[in-house]
Amino acid sequence: MSFVRGMAAVLAAASLALAGCGGGGGGGGAPAPLTLSVKINGADSASMDTYSVKPGDTVSVAASAAATWTSSGAQVQLANASSSTGSWQAQLLNTATSAATLTLSASAATGNKTVTFQLGAGDVRNGSYKVYATNGSRETLALNFDAGSYAFSGSNMGDVDASGTFSADSAEAGTYVFASSRVTTTANTARFRVKGDTIVGGFPFANAQTLASYEIKPFVASRALEKNRAAIDGVFNRFGITIGSTASQIMQVEISGSGTVMRQCLDNTIPRIDLCTSIATYSIQPGATDDTWSIVDGTGASLGSFAMARHEGAYIYLSAGKQAGGSTDTIFRIGLPDSTAWPTGTGYGSATPGSWGRIDMQAGTSTRTGIATNGTAVQTANVYLAMGAGRPDGMREISGSGVAYFAMQGAGLFAIIGADSIPAGTAGYMQISLMN
Repeated sequence: MSFVRGMAAVLAAASLALAGCGGGGGGGGAPAPLTLSVKINGADSASMDTYSVKPGDTVSVAASAAATWTSSGAQVQLANASSSTGSWQAQLLNTATSAATLTLSASAATGNKTVTFQLGAGDVRNGSYKVYATNGSRETLALNFDAGSYAFSGSNMGDVDASGTFSADSAEAGTYVFASSRVTTTANTARFRVKGDTIVGGFPFANAQTLASYEIKPFVASRALEKNRAAIDGVFNRFGITIGSTASQIMQVEISGSGTVMRQCLDNTIPRIDLCTSIATYSIQPGATDDTWSIVDGTGASLGSFAMARHEGAYIYLSAGKQAGGSTDTIFRIGLPDSTAWPTGTGYGSATPGSWGRIDMQAGTSTRTGIATNGTAVQTANVYLAMGAGRPDGMREISGSGVAYFAMQGAGLFAIIGADSIPAGTAGYMQISLMN
């Protein structure tokens, strides 16, 4: 046999041997395709292409090989999101009140894989609310009930933004408690309640003059501020406090001319505006935003701005900010529509000393029970007296206080103010409750 024929025989035998053991160094065939395993709120979920989840659920996805991740979903907000080549995780929040879809894709050398998460509608209370606080600040409050998170931002006084979590008050259905490192008191009375598009609560806002300390103060917030000036005409009982020099203001005001004119009654006796002898008249002009209005005097100078919040078919007048004239003082104003009605019922809210409480309103009396910032129980009882002929129908004097406190109801809110009169120490007091 020749050398060439002998080598051919050897090579042929070697080829057959390799074929018999799997052929040429592959060592196990094609690589396994990419797979994804899913956990929802830490619990394993059966393998599928589409998963149904609730807003606020945390989804964890693990890949069988190193992968890159992409996600898409117009209404879906990802909170606490993180990813690596081996895993992807996020809390899924729905920014709308309709169902939403998130598509998550993983791409690896061994292939691509996509899973879909069908997300239920978000909580109808989620959203941004414009805040008017009794320290004089205006801010925006973003709430997400699915995540239990809040964020205050955009203070007009230069205060730093504040964010954190909130939780339901186990002892008071419908009340929520803010968690905040700003709270240094014995009891955390930073709380809030929501009804429709309106929030009433208390939060540790900055001291208006120094921004160096924080105190729990009442606030009213709305996501339904009126943008149509022609709609805001009416007569309003208005309470106001000045922070810094500490003063109170009690009056009736009228908006007329399709939202173009404001008249304020300056009489110390607090009459109805149609019987007032000392009236200041201003024009109303569009404010810095499309949901605020500027009060302008005869010289063209702006004396401040206000907003009108829609609530239960009526309007709430709200104003907060720096006192006009270059003062370091800040102001807060709240006005409720004048009415002969004095509704009975229950409400919850905050007061300027920081207490939180429930008010039980009867035809001519009320009791308030709650908690102060030092942890002691709050319990007060009031008797309300009509202010008499020619005085505002929706306003009351509190009996036995030396006419030092006044109260008003309207548009589903209740408020008490301390007057500048004797006894001393009542000026600057404000209590605001959201009625059920």
